[in-house]
Amino acid sequence: MSGWAAAGSWHAEVMTEYRRAQLDKAVRILARDPFRKTSTAPLGPDANLRKAYVAPGMVVEYMVAGATMVVVVLETFDESAYLIDENDAV
Repeated sequence: MSGWAAAGSWHAEVMTEYRRAQLDKAVRILARDPFRKTSTAPLGPDANLRKAYVAPGMVVEYMVAGATMVVVVLETFDESAYLIDENDAV
């Protein structure tokens, strides 16, 4: 069981192993350098609250305090399911 499931996140329980591996890899990369200029952006005037698009259909918002990084929000998108698809187009 990954650290995500142990933390009680219900998303981790329904996330496929492949998606969970993508997320785990992305968080490890962010943990090494949470202020990456090419892939992260600050949320507001405080540079310690940040957002990163970490994998297809996955966005994390996180805080950095000294040597600690805390993921505050994990957004996952099922990019295979849309309200309108080609069958609805007329």
